[in-house]
Amino acid sequence: LDAEGKPEDTEAEDDSHDTEETGAPRTDMPKSGIMSDSEKKAYWGFLAQYFAVGIIYGGLPATIYPVFLGYLNVPSYVYATAGVITSLPWSFKFVFGVINDIVPIMGLRRKPYMMIGWAFCAIMLVILFMTPLPEPYWCIDEKTGAYIKKKTLPNGSHLAADPCHEEAAELGGKFAILMMLAALGYVIADVAADGLLTEYAKAEPLETRGSTQTTAYLTRSVGMVCSGMFVGLFMNSKLYNGSFDWGLSFEQVCLCFALPAMLMVPISALLVHEPRATSDDGKSQFKCSEYFAMCWELLKSKAFFYAILYVFLTPVISGISTTAAGQVKISWAGV
Repeated sequence: LDAEGKPEDTEAEDDSHDTEETGAPRTDMPKSGIMSDSEKKAYWGFLAQYFAVGIIYGGLPATIYPVFLGYLNVPSYVYATAGVITSLPWSFKFVFGVINDIVPIMGLRRKPYMMIGWAFCAIMLVILFMTPLPEPYWCIDEKTGAYIKKKTLPNGSHLAADPCHEEAAELGGKFAILMMLAALGYVIADVAADGLLTEYAKAEPLETRGSTQTTAYLTRSVGMVCSGMFVGLFMNSKLYNGSFDWGLSFEQVCLCFALPAMLMVPISALLVHEPRATSDDGKSQFKCSEYFAMCWELLKSKAFFYAILYVFLTPVISGISTTAAGQVKISWAGV
């Protein structure tokens, strides 16, 4: 009780997670979470992370089909491999998450990795922009601008036309690697954003809990839709097996994707609000051994283990595909 006999205000004490005994991280998040009026700037900076991830995550893989099959005419297994390689960094989200949690940079576990990831992604996209594609595999009809894929024999039958640059089908590897490295950058940023999302969600009041996560992933989906439409419209030229007489080159599209990645570096630094992840002595909240011991305790929980099992088995089953998928689209569906 205070001097007037009223209960003392212990709200600030209850909300604080920084104690001398535990050395847990300090937090200055508002009680209403990132969606509070006082956090509007941080809110938009946070959502920008997911929108930018959606732009590049939805757009860069969408270029594989027009470039590798339409332009370079690589074999089906190479096309399928390019798709797998480009998405490979997503398989290491757990590793990046561990590094985020146990290796803070200047007392922050998320913002520095966002900046590093976006900077690396932007550099790789600029390198892709500066790496010209070889001449296309097929010869180009001077009248229509379309590829000459068939030749007609005197008896009226058709055969595959001779390519003008047969070596193009063997030059897709370096582009797949550069696209994978660009994906590595935005996956690092995405993992950091997901970690920050978890912290924001904990600060939400019960009546609105879950809205931050829903909004974040909705924003990413909007970004993916926008980039998918962008690639579908501007890479639909005849050079990439499309139907338009105009369009952007693959190099120009990569530059367009590099621009939001570049912008996300200062946005991450200036707008994103992250609670400090270290105690007063500046040390990491977790030691490596303590962190993995905690992970093991979680895995021993039946409910958590089943959730992990679901997350593991879902892509194992849904990810089954055939190397003929690309040829079905280009030869049978004619898209």
